[in-house]
Amino acid sequence: MNSLIEIFASLAGILFEHVGAFFSLFSDSGLLPSAGGGVTLALALGATGHGNISEGVLADIRKWHGSINDQYGRIDNILIQSESQTSWSLPMTMAAELTNNRDRLQTLISRCRSSQSSKTEREMRNALLRSTVGYCLMDVKVWAHGEFTAGLMTAEDVHLLGFLLPGETGGYHRKVEATDAVAQVKVKVITADIIRVVIDHSSGENAGPVAHGWPPGVRHALIVIISDDGKTEIYRQPTTRLHNDIRMPDGSHGKQFMIKASFLKHLNDEPRFGAEPTFSMPLTTEELAALHDRQHHEEFEAQIREVERQRLEIEALHAAMNAKK
Repeated sequence: MNSLIEIFASLAGILFEHVGAFFSLFSDSGLLPSAGGGVTLALALGATGHGNISEGVLADIRKWHGSINDQYGRIDNILIQSESQTSWSLPMTMAAELTNNRDRLQTLISRCRSSQSSKTEREMRNALLRSTVGYCLMDVKVWAHGEFTAGLMTAEDVHLLGFLLPGETGGYHRKVEATDAVAQVKVKVITADIIRVVIDHSSGENAGPVAHGWPPGVRHALIVIISDDGKTEIYRQPTTRLHNDIRMPDGSHGKQFMIKASFLKHLNDEPRFGAEPTFSMPLTTEELAALHDRQHHEEFEAQIREVERQRLEIEALHAAMNAKK
């Protein structure tokens, strides 16, 4: 009898630990109001207990980290599922961004299958695919969890999008503390639009020696790129790769940026960034020519203004001399 009581107590502890983790995730994200704790708890309880996930659902979810075609298929599937539903749909801004990225990816993937594809096109495909998958696994997934918590989506709906619900991890795992490993970032400019970001980690307390590969127990990193004003974030994406090709946004040519990264054991860990190196994006040949023309034009105008200033001084001097006669 005592053994049965211990088993039930253990199961209850596991259940409420999952509930607490789920509630913490959404309250920290601002998706759940602080009031109505009873309703929130009931919804959180409804989010756990989905341990019997079919192998088909798990296979679909694994495709987020599969081949290029697998990952593209997962992105396309979100839009297909949204368009086929009557009880829910993606927010307009989210649907527009995913549609634009999917269409661009479709063109790039098809182009890269041909023998005429260039290295730049393949790098553009890889960078766009990684950023879009990261957007789905962060922004779209958090939105879906919020819709489920609000009762607007079912667990099956969330699974159809390729996401698991909080607590659906395939088994019970104790909470693991966030990592203290310090990320070090190196940047190489590949083209006028694409950079290659390499993440290493410090193996010593003083961030001196660099160790290649992931720190123990870590499989995610957050990359953030900041404009030269030191405040505006132009890129913020999680990644499961130590080498990342990133396409810089339009208007980046000729400007300087700062970059930083943080290792994460859980995607909702508080980032702990290391050093923030700077890098500059080059100008294209056309932009250099235009800059040269603009500088030449400005210098020419400055010379005209100087000649005009000297002419006015001479006229004023002549007028003064004539007045003395």
